[in-house]
Amino acid sequence: MKDIIVYTTPKKLLHKQDKLSDEEDDDKSNVGIYYWRFNYLPKDWSETENMNDNEIRKRNIKIYFATEGFIRGYFIVNGIDYNVGYDIEFESKSWKDIKPIPITHFQGFKYADKVKELAHLNPSGS
Repeated sequence: MKDIIVYTTPKKLLHKQDKLSDEEDDDKSNVGIYYWRFNYLPKDWSETENMNDNEIRKRNIKIYFATEGFIRGYFIVNGIDYNVGYDIEFESKSWKDIKPIPITHFQGFKYADKVKELAHLNPSGS
């Protein structure tokens, strides 16, 4: 399974990192678990449909977040909720900053292996 990149606004990234105050965040998680919803599952992730959350966590899959023209860091995927669309679950405390990597704005997602600067962060290629 390949790591993916999503593009978002600075405020939404702060929300997912659990860094906004209660006054700024009307959708704050009480337990630090957040989601990123897809209308369809990334093709390379189809095997997850037969996995439980523990099996998914063992894969150490990353969801990178980009904002304002740069990939900023990543969360480790905790699981996937298939009930409404495809909700990728991660814990805010799993966030890891990286040296910002330039990227142009896009919608949906990209596979991280398409960004050569990320290769050193995941040499095995997942």
